[in-house]
Amino acid sequence: MRIEVAGDRTISRQARTYGEYRLFAALTQHSGPQNIRHVRAVLREVQLGKGCTGVACTVTVTLQGSDSIRIRTIGSHAYAAINNAVERLRTNRQTPSVDCASL
Repeated sequence: MRIEVAGDRTISRQARTYGEYRLFAALTQHSGPQNIRHVRAVLREVQLGKGCTGVACTVTVTLQGSDSIRIRTIGSHAYAAINNAVERLRTNRQTPSVDCASL
């Protein structure tokens, strides 16, 4: 299983490393790593409203064969977006969006 975490200039190297660790830990517990070929997470800053920013985390998991899973979450910062994505992968449920009032 190969894990890749990319981010624009606003995302620190430490946040990308944290994403690699969290995704690896979650995916090896959820399903055997032998079923997963590649994992790619992209972190980028997004506008949530007037004067309010957050971070979007899009995770694509490529499984053996031609199946894949894609989720997108938003958090108030990179770590929150990663945590939301990991939680969605673990529970396969909807994660509420973040709005400016909840930051």
